[in-house]
Parts: sequence; C-alpha cells; structure tokens
Amino acid sequence: METKAVDKPRTSWPTLFDSGWMEKFFNAPLDEFFNFGKVMNVPAVNVTETEKDFRLSIAAPGLEKKDFKVDAFDDMLTISAEKEREEKEEKDRYNRREYNYSSWSRSFTLPENCDFGKINAEYKNGELKIFIPKKEVKEPKKVKNISVN
Repeated sequence: METKAVDKPRTSWPTLFDSGWMEKFFNAPLDEFFNFGKVMNVPAVNVTETEKDFRLSIAAPGLEKKDFKVDAFDDMLTISAEKEREEKEEKDRYNRREYNYSSWSRSFTLPENCDFGKINAEYKNGELKIFIPKKEVKEPKKVKNISVN
C-alpha cells in the first residue's frame, strides 16, 4: 500500500479574503453570527395515538414541574417552559459558556375528537407527558341524493 502525504491547500484567494474573517466565519459556530440558539433549543416531541387517547412525550430534562405552562385554547394546545440560569458567584472564569436554561414553546392543533376538558399532564424523570383523551364523535348524517325527474 502506497502512502501519500496530503498537500496543504494553496491560498490563491484575492486579498479580500486574506484578512482571516472568512476563515473565522466558516469555522465559528452558526450562533455567533445568526441567533439560532432559541430555534435549536426546542425539545423533541413524540406524538402517539391509542384507541382511547393521544399522547405527547416531550424530552425536557433539568426542568421542574413549576417551569412548565400548558394551555389549551380553542383548537390549540401550547406547551411552554422557562427556566432562568441561576446567577451565582463562581470562582471559575469562563472563556465560553454555551449551556444554560432558556425558554421554549411548542403549539399543536388539537384533533376534532379530543375531550378538551380532560387533558392532563405529568412530569417525571425529565419527560413531560400530556394525555389528550378522545371523545366519541357523532357520525354526520348521511345524505341521499335524490334525482329530479
């Protein structure tokens, strides 16, 4: 097997790109230039359906029950959480600090056959579970087309 050395790429860019800003732009995290932090901080949600209900499971570790707000209004279910980072005096000096708690919100359209008054939620082991019971939906009356002679 033959080994070849990898050549260092030649820089033949015009002087406009020699200042280092281009390298910094492409090697820095996106959040440094664009505010994607809040967009990317939304937790994952699994939605399942059984014969009796719909279930939402939201991965939200590190939060407490009091941090959540779950609202059902008209045909929308909105789940939000907010936790502020504790401001305490620390001995360590951070050069970069990327993790902290912030806020997020998710909204879902409720199905027509949900029992709005019986929606409940529980938070355990870093997972928020929301149960949306189904109600029986009356079948619409069948329409018979009558031809006119």
